[in-house]
Amino acid sequence: MLRAAYRLLKTRGIASVSTQELAKQAGVSTATLYRWWKSKEAVMLDAFLARVKPALAPPLEGSPLERLHQSVVRGAEWLHSKDSLVAVRLISDVQENPVLRRLFLERFYLPRRAMNLDLVQQAIAAGELPRDTDADLLIDALTGPLYFRRIIGHAPVSEAFASELASRVLQAFRQPIGL
Repeated sequence: MLRAAYRLLKTRGIASVSTQELAKQAGVSTATLYRWWKSKEAVMLDAFLARVKPALAPPLEGSPLERLHQSVVRGAEWLHSKDSLVAVRLISDVQENPVLRRLFLERFYLPRRAMNLDLVQQAIAAGELPRDTDADLLIDALTGPLYFRRIIGHAPVSEAFASELASRVLQAFRQPIGL
């Protein structure tokens, strides 16, 4: 089921895939689909997560800021891959589909963001960042440009860009506010 769903996601958005088509592509009945998932959105998101989670696993070595930097670079590597088109489609679909938006936030975006926010808190505790660091602003500054480049397509999402972005943003956040 997940392989069939991912194949469909690679070529089309969720709105253009019917539950019947998804079941047929997987070689099962719609009753089987609904026995395991509440909606086609849930199946499609599970297919995406099965593919993306290993690629975006959190770095385990280094200081909190080094791991945050590595996380940004790994995210860029993935956004530069052929599989990132699926993420772009999902991000587009969440704008129009409240069920998918809720699932995407709960199962992908918010847990990944929480992981990065935890790294920021660890960096504050380790003295790598000032105590008054706005963790949400830092995470948005690190990840927003990557997704903007991928979705708009005006420039590549390269490892070099991500590394430079992370270095400059993290350096700026190390400075006390007002200097």
